[in-house]
Amino acid sequence: MAKNQFNIYAISDPHIGHDDFNGKGGIIRHANRPFKTMIEMTEVIKTRWNRVVRPQDVIIILGDFIWTGGAADLIKEYIKLFNGRMILVMGNHDKKGYSWYMNNGVQFVCDRFAWEFNGKRILFIHDPANVSSEELQKYNYIIHGHHHQNSPLVYTHKGVTHVNLSVENLKYEPINLVTLLSKLTQGYYTRNKR
Repeated sequence: MAKNQFNIYAISDPHIGHDDFNGKGGIIRHANRPFKTMIEMTEVIKTRWNRVVRPQDVIIILGDFIWTGGAADLIKEYIKLFNGRMILVMGNHDKKGYSWYMNNGVQFVCDRFAWEFNGKRILFIHDPANVSSEELQKYNYIIHGHHHQNSPLVYTHKGVTHVNLSVENLKYEPINLVTLLSKLTQGYYTRNKR
């Protein structure tokens, strides 16, 4: 049997470059991340990301990828550090326009997208609060970020399974999406609560 030519990974909220631009301490302080400096955090995330994601792989970034207070050249340099064909689902800290990201190394940019996997309807979005109650009922899984460490990896909200792929829940490393979805459909996370 031939190996897959590419894998699909997902992650949310790396906040690369999100230092203390506004006097609130930046993402390390805000999300209580175990790093002393932004340089250390970036290096750890980049190393773990590139250890699993190859250049030919697809990586879905569920928002808040790189935030530098708007320094476009710095954002471009950061994008080059990370492997994979990137799909960016815009987060509240992704401040450039769609075409800007696509002209600088990201293959596709959107606010949200739906996908079907093994008969299950999935919505990929940054902030699950932006899904109406009516819309919520259309999906089996809402895969998101934005919550950081404030909600677990897998939880149920209004009868729908939510998956919080914020880096804090993933040990700062992208997760293989097919493996995750297979475990979800097999009930792994309900049997093995984290």
